[in-house]
Amino acid sequence: MIFPGLIQAQFGDLGKSLKKKAKEAIKEKIEEKNEEYETSTFNYAIAFLDKSESFENKQKGETFYKTAAWVTQDDSKKTPRDEAVSQYEFGRFSYLRRAYRLSESALIDAQLQFEVLGEKVDPVYLKTLGLLGLLYSDMGRFEKATTYTQQALDSWKEHYGVESKGYAAEFNNMAVLRFNKGEYTQAEKDMEQSIKQIQLAEGGGSMPNAISLNNKGILYLYMGRSKEATELMQYAQNIAERKISDNSGTYLQLMTNRALVLQESGDYAGAEAVYQEAIELQKSRLKVNRTGDPDYAHMLNNLASLYFQTDRLEEAESLLKESLSIYKLKFGESHPLTASAMQDLGNLYRVTGRLDKAGELLSSALVTNKKRLGDKHPKTVQSMEDMALVLWKQGNAEASALMYSDVMTQTMDFINSFFPSMSEAEKTKYWEKLGPRFFNYYNFAFDQMDDNPVLLDQAINYRIATKGLLLNTTTKIKNLILSSGNQELIELYQIWVDQKKELATYYTMSKEELEEQNIFLDQLEAEANDTEKALSEVSTIFSENMVDQSKEYQSIVSKLGPGQVAIEMIHYPYFDSRLTEEMRYAAIILKPSIKPQVVILENGSQLDSKYYSYYKNIIRLKMDDTQSYSQYWKKIDSAIPGIKTVYLSPDGVYNQLNVNTLKTPEGKFIVQQKDLHLVGNVADLASSGREKKKSRDAFLLGFPTYGSTSIAPLPGTAKEIGVVESALKSSQYRISLKLSENATESAIKQVNSPKLLHIATHGFFMEDVKSGGQVFGVQVEYAKNNPLLRSGLLLAGASEDGQGSGASFSESDNGILTAFEAINLNLSKTDLVVLSACETGKGDIKSGEGVYGLQRAFKVAGADRMIMSLWKVDDIATQKLMSAFYQNWTRGGLSPEAAFQKAQIDLMKTYPHPYYWGAFVMVE
Repeated sequence: MIFPGLIQAQFGDLGKSLKKKAKEAIKEKIEEKNEEYETSTFNYAIAFLDKSESFENKQKGETFYKTAAWVTQDDSKKTPRDEAVSQYEFGRFSYLRRAYRLSESALIDAQLQFEVLGEKVDPVYLKTLGLLGLLYSDMGRFEKATTYTQQALDSWKEHYGVESKGYAAEFNNMAVLRFNKGEYTQAEKDMEQSIKQIQLAEGGGSMPNAISLNNKGILYLYMGRSKEATELMQYAQNIAERKISDNSGTYLQLMTNRALVLQESGDYAGAEAVYQEAIELQKSRLKVNRTGDPDYAHMLNNLASLYFQTDRLEEAESLLKESLSIYKLKFGESHPLTASAMQDLGNLYRVTGRLDKAGELLSSALVTNKKRLGDKHPKTVQSMEDMALVLWKQGNAEASALMYSDVMTQTMDFINSFFPSMSEAEKTKYWEKLGPRFFNYYNFAFDQMDDNPVLLDQAINYRIATKGLLLNTTTKIKNLILSSGNQELIELYQIWVDQKKELATYYTMSKEELEEQNIFLDQLEAEANDTEKALSEVSTIFSENMVDQSKEYQSIVSKLGPGQVAIEMIHYPYFDSRLTEEMRYAAIILKPSIKPQVVILENGSQLDSKYYSYYKNIIRLKMDDTQSYSQYWKKIDSAIPGIKTVYLSPDGVYNQLNVNTLKTPEGKFIVQQKDLHLVGNVADLASSGREKKKSRDAFLLGFPTYGSTSIAPLPGTAKEIGVVESALKSSQYRISLKLSENATESAIKQVNSPKLLHIATHGFFMEDVKSGGQVFGVQVEYAKNNPLLRSGLLLAGASEDGQGSGASFSESDNGILTAFEAINLNLSKTDLVVLSACETGKGDIKSGEGVYGLQRAFKVAGADRMIMSLWKVDDIATQKLMSAFYQNWTRGGLSPEAAFQKAQIDLMKTYPHPYYWGAFVMVE
């Protein structure tokens, strides 16, 4: 009996006094809106890309005045429960006005009054708990937010069931809370479940469903998956347009989020238009007083980010200053939103060279983020990196290095934490978001390596840990699954393979054909993606980490002998005050018993464009090359005098030119001076390597009978296959031979990991696809954004339109094997794949990931080493090269690498120009 009195003494008088003033201020407004207050309205958290405010789900025509129905009640007639409800309503009213301290006092008062009354099942009590969770989330007090949200969630489930609106609301709020805390893997799962719960409780066309779709879209946007985010955001906006007024705060927040999606996808004009529209609507809502509105500040901040991205820095600065002043006035100096605004303005000062101002703001933001979010939150880590960059540019490299050490360690943890539950497409998008951090670090390390060699050591180790990261994690998961002995998991993997095969078939069909057969391609892609995610997550049970950080460059050096070096190329954007469009190359040279050397090629952008065009034209026109050596290799060559054996891990344009074809001033080609080995990652030299296949199975395919006279036959391939067959027979290989009409796509798809796979036919890679229709069997609209659909091999029955010839051909066997299909080949124990065709080594280049095309497909399929071509090849010269290679290998007793090099040097005697002998490269 004493306890309630104490509560009233603490909070009751304050509440009554404020309510009296509130009555006088808003009674007139309430009388204008006689609509009955809906006690079933719930609070739904709305996620943002860079902030984490929670906004009320206000239905059409509803304002915060309606939530203050308690104002019109006579205090003398209230029951104890009415008083508790009044405190909840006042807390909710204050929350909507962003008066967080008043809201906290009133809600705690309501909570305690309900508990004293024993009303822990009362819906308003449960809503009080949930609103406290939202309140503490907004205040950056995530531990208390989690406690209250979980308590509300459990109580709704226990007393009202999982189909109740209250449970749906709290499930959504918990998902957003996890997102705010940086728990992205669990947040995604919770958001997916939240959508199901809300659709069950509220319906698919409800505003709560729009909010939940928005939240998932924001998470996807943060993870770099802008396409999926755009679809979800547009759906949410469509619902909002039907359900609520465009003057509603919720509607405006959804608009702001949609503008962020447009900005992320590069539609800057569209994004600016939406931002400006939202800002004008918000001004209209707020009339004159905007100084205390955090929603308005949020809109200003996001528009400023667009101006910053498009170099309209003065406009950005003005908006950031205004938004920061609002956050400071509303929340004080130590709130996460204030810290975020400080961070944005601090980064602008950093970019514009005002480093002292930048340091002050970024330091304050970092202190707040560490206090409110913890050391391991992604926002805190970003804040640490921002501060490290300022310290570097201020000349305090030592402090920068210490901070960067924590940043990079935590970033590697992010990869290991988030990658397991992602498909490869999702990993790709997330890695694109993280990649710039590694580029920043490489710039810092190369700048400071003379004064602090440890930075270079760390940069090399991060590089070898992440080079080919997406490829490595994909193949690792596949190998874990197939070697697990878990039949259920293997069967799920086979389901996924079948889904990919099905998609490959449908990519050959037009939209009209898909519609006629009621095939929904987006749905099938989503199902395949979900299956892959499930495989990825389950398979990591058998592995501790997605990224192997155990290999340090010293272990690579220990494998090198006298006269050997390993060179890791890094293609990276140069950092000035931020990352620029100016590209550079760093050649990291590892030698026995010597510290690493770094050769920086500062003209990387020219190497990627001007000089590569020169190289290609010289090759095509069969002219003498007087420039390429000096541009691509001279500086590196000068750093390795007397070295005979070079293990080169290429990056960028070095994946698309053959270093062996570069001609020195003395008139010698590199292939005549050095034993050059191409490797995917220099770290491979430290690997024990997989067990070589002991079988002597070889699969040979060539001279296909094409289905169109427009595709030139290749009689040289028939002779080539004959010579290869003869050489292999003498070495006791068991040969499966497919020629002419038997050289089919189906035959390749049925191979079972032979020791050797040799394919001699036409290959293709479409660099620029702009027109519509179908090219080489694939609809252009699908191929545009997927290089694996733009590269492939032509086989028996193939035609340019991909329709095949004869009744035996279907969409799944149209005579064209795309790289997308080749990924699913079984080559897990294949030692060598020879793609004796044009442009089989070409594809889209991604820094640090290599070539997306046939090369990547056959690597994922399991090939240990490959021979492939970088340009269109001469039929006869190719036949002679391959014949010499197999003779040297099978009868000369040479290693495949030595046999291939000797074949090129021997062919040079007949065909001196690199066009004939230099098109093919071997990648180990």
